[in-house]
Amino acid sequence: MTSAKEQISEVRRLCHRLCYASCVSEKRRGGHEELLRLHSLTRPHWSVVRREEQIIRIDMGESEPFDISLPLPARDEREGSDAGVALFWERFRCRKCGRCCYTPGAGLLLEEEDFEKIAGRAGKRRLKSLCRYDKALSAWILKQPCPFYDADKRGCSIYDIRPQTCTKYPLHPPLPQLPYNLAVDAFCPAARDFVKETLGWWIICENNWARLLAGTEKP
Repeated sequence: MTSAKEQISEVRRLCHRLCYASCVSEKRRGGHEELLRLHSLTRPHWSVVRREEQIIRIDMGESEPFDISLPLPARDEREGSDAGVALFWERFRCRKCGRCCYTPGAGLLLEEEDFEKIAGRAGKRRLKSLCRYDKALSAWILKQPCPFYDADKRGCSIYDIRPQTCTKYPLHPPLPQLPYNLAVDAFCPAARDFVKETLGWWIICENNWARLLAGTEKP
């Protein structure tokens, strides 16, 4: 017999396979607003009644390291499955605060292509002096704070050839609890803004899950 946890996991998998395009389209056009309005007449959605609580939790990312799942489908092997990623970048507004660049950290892995591009501009000897070599990963790790962050201009001095990891930030791999959803680094202020602004989008996900769950429960 399938457990409730397994059933929910299967429903979310099905939702990702069957609803990712319509899900993104509905969020882009603001379909959640009508659903929230209808819910307010009977049982207001948690994104409304618990908004302050959610914002406090989200803002803990200022000082605590954690990721937050988004109500957007993650990319998979299917062509066109990057609709969720596209909508994220369409709505995401970087604050250009530089926190992801100047904050001390464990370092930034450079793909081989990244290393060669940056070395071509900065010089291989100089770049190596700004990195440490990780034998386990067989890769160069750029030390943090990032030496290519220009504090005066509040920007990256190698922006056009910045590492691949930087081009994806603040997106992080999906969380185990929601493996079919995009996730962001809560350390990023603009990512936290995005999470707050899209809390209501979850009602679309939940409606899809409920509809699919009802279908799987039919005899």
